[in-house]
Amino acid sequence: MAITVDGLISGMNTTSIISQIMEIERRPIQLIEDKRTVLSNEKAAWQEASTRMLALESAAAKLSSTSKFASRSATFANNNSAAGTVMSVSSESTAVDGSYNIKVSQLAQAQKSASNQTFSSFTAAAGLSGTITIGSTNVSVTSGQSLEEIKNNITNSGAGVSATIINAGTSASQQYMLMVTGDDTGAANAFSMSTSMNLGTLSFSTTQAAQNANLTVDGVAITKSSNTVDDVIADTTLNLQTLGSGTVTVSTDYDIILENVQAFVSAYNDAMDYFREQLSYDSTNQTKGTLFGNGTLMTMQNQLRAIMSGSIPGIDPTDPTKLSSLSQVGIKTDINNQLTVDTTTFSDTLKSRFTEVARLFAPSGSGTYTFISATGLTQGGVYDTKVEGGVLKLKKQGTSDWISLTQDGNYAYGATDSVLDGLLLRTGSLTEGATGTMTITNGVASRVEANTGSYTEFSTEGLIFNQNRSIESRDAEFQDQVSDLEVRLTKKEEDLKAKFANLEVLLAKLTSQQQYLSQQLSSLNTNWGR
Repeated sequence: MAITVDGLISGMNTTSIISQIMEIERRPIQLIEDKRTVLSNEKAAWQEASTRMLALESAAAKLSSTSKFASRSATFANNNSAAGTVMSVSSESTAVDGSYNIKVSQLAQAQKSASNQTFSSFTAAAGLSGTITIGSTNVSVTSGQSLEEIKNNITNSGAGVSATIINAGTSASQQYMLMVTGDDTGAANAFSMSTSMNLGTLSFSTTQAAQNANLTVDGVAITKSSNTVDDVIADTTLNLQTLGSGTVTVSTDYDIILENVQAFVSAYNDAMDYFREQLSYDSTNQTKGTLFGNGTLMTMQNQLRAIMSGSIPGIDPTDPTKLSSLSQVGIKTDINNQLTVDTTTFSDTLKSRFTEVARLFAPSGSGTYTFISATGLTQGGVYDTKVEGGVLKLKKQGTSDWISLTQDGNYAYGATDSVLDGLLLRTGSLTEGATGTMTITNGVASRVEANTGSYTEFSTEGLIFNQNRSIESRDAEFQDQVSDLEVRLTKKEEDLKAKFANLEVLLAKLTSQQQYLSQQLSSLNTNWGR
């Protein structure tokens, strides 16, 4: 148990003295806590860096393949505005530009069958017993069931129909009846209904026949079972709504592409601004960013800047007839080190040289074999090809290593972690000894997407993950050091209290001895004076 004794004999404020001594002794802990605060700030800075990278990755993803880049819009122009909305249309980015004259002469519909009998209540027992047969499905009806229960049993029977209750009467005279509707439209989805009642009477009549949708597309008659038609115009969906005619136009949505590019550039600028802030040093005020001098952040900054400002791998930058960098389409760095988009230059170039502009952002390829796709991990360049031992091999011109692709039927793909990672080619059947060339290009969006993905990856490979793991490891070491010091300082404080307490005891003894000697001397003086 700790002993606390203020200077009863010495007159010293021992509590204050010990407190001041311990304050000095605790300075190493404060220094460590200051280091932990720095680590906490660094971790927060990396979390914000991760947020910026995820935003940039998301923006890049909208442009990182030819199909994503090539946004398409589909519109329908009605020949008769008074006829209402004949259809709504939508298209995928892979749809082909074109116009189609379409006439809808019949909409698809599901069969509806209504009971011929009505009931005054849908919650009381209906007074029915027997079997309802829908197609080949039997639904049992027992005497105690209400119309509501019969409705639910029909819906849950698996017969491909849904039942509802409608009121054919008035508020004063309720007349409830069952309505059975097919789950799917189209003539092929018609169903038969029959009943066999032991108690009461129940029968059904068809009130709406199942039928197909009939339309013509550029004069070609087409019949469909559904009003949602997605297999007539490639990668375009027609949602038929009323009868009528008009023109469907599928075209490149240049406005959406421009919006996506502007969002991508904005996300890049946000990331670069944050990097500059974190790596900054103000010599006048002697202040610096939280991550000043951090090699990993500088690597990320330099890699992204090189991608955005450099030429596209696989496109000869010395060829004036080719687009090989963003600056050629109006995306340039201003005096504030911000990328800007000259919307007029970009839009004009996009419309006149669409394929080339798309190649600045997304992977592409051409040559001996059909290019299907690639990712930001695929290295752009010109490759020689050969078939050896039944295996397609590629070698980047200027290098000596042949890289084997993995064959899967009529397709071949690059190996993970190779320079051809993510590459997919359609080869057809391979001819032994055949040679050729492939040109692979890789745009800025696909490479930015790949890089930012590697920065934020939640694994030992992710750069930001590694930084956070290092911070957490150092913080744990500091916590251990603080814990060890706290134990030592607690013991030191107890020792100091004990020593000062012992000092007071010793001083008390000395004071007692002094008083005794004084008394003895006084007594001697008295005796000598007699």
